[in-house]
Amino acid sequence: MYLEKNRPKLVDELYSYYHQEKDDNIIWRVDGSSGDKNPKEVDYIRYDNPYEAYLNAQIRVGDALIPILEEHIAFLEYDEDIDLVLESFEHSVYQVKKQTYTDVEDWEQLIDHLSEDRLEEIKNNPKGHGDLLIKELIWIRDYENKWMKK
Repeated sequence: MYLEKNRPKLVDELYSYYHQEKDDNIIWRVDGSSGDKNPKEVDYIRYDNPYEAYLNAQIRVGDALIPILEEHIAFLEYDEDIDLVLESFEHSVYQVKKQTYTDVEDWEQLIDHLSEDRLEEIKNNPKGHGDLLIKELIWIRDYENKWMKK
């Protein structure tokens, strides 16, 4: 419910960001029937601007997670083993984030050059959209270190 409720706020923020540039040909569309604003589907997110990249990524992640959450809630309602459901959910979140945060080589290289103290600071108290992007990439890397290298 939070993801569904938060989406319009993120979309409005992204819409405002795009239209401050006075360029209506940017990756944007308005649905004719409902008038809803939605980002156009793009093959990749431009990471040269952390603000824009983070908003686009959060919208994509939120859209992808809603059906995954519903599916895993249904598993729990059918008395599936909670540990298996949680493990499956975490892996599904990983897949969504990994797919969303493609083409981020420059940001991944930045993580390699940050000190452990700075990485911990970002994980515990991110400041700004750049830190939030890095926090997402740290989560992906931590998941891969935990599960993929076994």
